[in-house]
Amino acid sequence: MPSIMAVVTSCRLCAMNDPAFVPEIEQNLLGAILSGGDHRPTLARLTPEHFLEPAHAEIYRLTCAAQDQYGTTTMPTVIKLASLDFVRGFADHTGMPLASYLAGLVSSTPFDARNIKGGAKAVVSQWARLGLKAEAAALMAAASDPSTNPAELARAIVARADEIASHLRTGGRTNTRQTFAEAAQEALTASIEAKSRKGLTGITSGIIDLDRATGGLQRRDLILIGARPSMGKTTLGTSIARHAAASGVGVGIFSLEMDSAKLAARMVSDLAHAERTHIPYMDMIAGHLTDEQEEAAALALEKYSGLPILLDDASGLTIAEIRAKTETMIDEAQDRGAPLGLLIIDHLGKVKPSARYAGNRNNEIGEITDGLKALAREYDLAVVLLSQLSRQVEARDDKRPLLSDLRDSGNIEQDADAVMFLHRQAYYLERAKPEKYDERIEWEAELAAVRNRGELAIAKQRNGPCSTIDLFIDVACSAVRNAARSY
Repeated sequence: MPSIMAVVTSCRLCAMNDPAFVPEIEQNLLGAILSGGDHRPTLARLTPEHFLEPAHAEIYRLTCAAQDQYGTTTMPTVIKLASLDFVRGFADHTGMPLASYLAGLVSSTPFDARNIKGGAKAVVSQWARLGLKAEAAALMAAASDPSTNPAELARAIVARADEIASHLRTGGRTNTRQTFAEAAQEALTASIEAKSRKGLTGITSGIIDLDRATGGLQRRDLILIGARPSMGKTTLGTSIARHAAASGVGVGIFSLEMDSAKLAARMVSDLAHAERTHIPYMDMIAGHLTDEQEEAAALALEKYSGLPILLDDASGLTIAEIRAKTETMIDEAQDRGAPLGLLIIDHLGKVKPSARYAGNRNNEIGEITDGLKALAREYDLAVVLLSQLSRQVEARDDKRPLLSDLRDSGNIEQDADAVMFLHRQAYYLERAKPEKYDERIEWEAELAAVRNRGELAIAKQRNGPCSTIDLFIDVACSAVRNAARSY
């Protein structure tokens, strides 16, 4: 293993010879830290990795050690912790004693305890900027090789860029510590605001009974909605999206299985249904609308064209790519005047896992749900994740889904703040049409009675009871309503 100073020398030359590297950015921050004071928030955010000059990285490591062992970062304490090899090597390669160099940093720094945060941000920004520069050079070299797989190269560069960008994110990580009084006051303020909104503390789902049971879709929560294929998950997701958007909340939808035009057709069908016009979305997609239906659809679209909904139908996205696209959505939604508050992902099975747990589906799913939970907390979003359930549901007489149906899906139950299951009895009746005529009459009557009935079972809720919500569902028109107000 090379000596500390061997590493310092080789890396130091690379950094100092790069005209894009500004050593004063690191020097100013170190000088402020070495001046003493309580710099624990800064030390918690930075790591030695963020200092491109290896000597500065070692000095910063020593300040962290001084804080941990002695509760101070003053220059005399830091010097005492420095190894003899580092002190000698520093003097040999710079021609200046370490103590003199540190004293110069302290005397010349423009930062103090009041503005040191800006200095820390500048260090991280420089690290990220030059890191991206190095990645760009590596990308150019790899792209020049004819044997390079461009798809793998693209994914690798996205993952690395996301890793670098994660150090720059300040949304949910700059103030994660609160006193009890601050947290309690925040909870009380939210309660008072919820009272004025009739108990709604989160984002409306458009389903009154569901909002009452949950207080709305809570920001910073991961909400999973599971069901068997063709049960109506996407229908429920688009219905929630348009109601949330109508309340003024920016909504982002990642449609990993269906293209945006078909998803929009479902939403237009739902909007027309809200205006009491029956327009099956399949007829719209197939071009079978009457003139009257076309006019009604156009009017509904004109009325609701301003809904703040952004669609992305790229397929096979990884968590890193979803995160990068979400950040773009956040900026665009902000520019449009409706900050992003709700993110819907359709569906879990189409999110591409990283190679980290290749072959272990449980861990792959756990990595995805953990990443989405982190995304919700970091950007103050309610994240609704749609998911298909396994076939074991079909083997039971009572085909209502249970939490145990998620057993083969990694850490979904642990990561999700709420788990809901959609069930329609009509789904199974439609597939059990009897051959005998006399049995068919009874079957048709039974099917007619439940055709538009659905259930949304809240199987898990961290901050509330479990219950079952009755729904009105018109699958053909992608309409989901509160049952008590629709029958």
